[in-house]
Amino acid sequence: PMPRKFSKKTPNCDAADPTGLDWRTDVAARVLLRGGVVAHATEAVFGLAASAYDRVACRRIARLKRRSARKRFIVVGADLAQIQRFVSLETSLMREILESWPGPHTWILPARRTAPRWLKNGRGQIAVRVTAHWQMAVLCGRAGPVVSTSANPMGRKPARTVLAARRYFGNKIECYLGGQVGPNVGPTAIRDGSTGTIIRAQ
Repeated sequence: PMPRKFSKKTPNCDAADPTGLDWRTDVAARVLLRGGVVAHATEAVFGLAASAYDRVACRRIARLKRRSARKRFIVVGADLAQIQRFVSLETSLMREILESWPGPHTWILPARRTAPRWLKNGRGQIAVRVTAHWQMAVLCGRAGPVVSTSANPMGRKPARTVLAARRYFGNKIECYLGGQVGPNVGPTAIRDGSTGTIIRAQ
């Protein structure tokens, strides 16, 4: 089983380091692979990430945000290959979907039979995105696909800096990965990948 305990000596992900961001991203990836939660920059806001393959870590994010465990998270990958592990892109909108990635566009698509059940909604679908945020892409490239959601308790303003995320969650998560959010002013748009219906506007 995956270990859940973290050493108090684990270096802080946003601490200054002469080797730079690459070192910090490696630390954050190891935290994810050990079942931890990472606060990180995304295309628009700071997010909370956990390995998409770790049911316990995914549920823990729901508790941190004080939201229902029945509400599913977006799965984010570094590239198309990571996303195709979870969903099928065989829809009439496949070309439009592929042209939108990498980018701040989330699509709800039919889940593969082998996809973890805690990621699927009641219709057997998963919301997915190939990130355009380079730091997040590096993180996913090293730790695998993640579930990601804005770093804020329900009803509070999403954090846009690592300091704001730390104020919300303090020592309740294992890693704060310093970085710059992208230029988007709001959360990514969400559309149904089969019908094109807008679920959430950008």
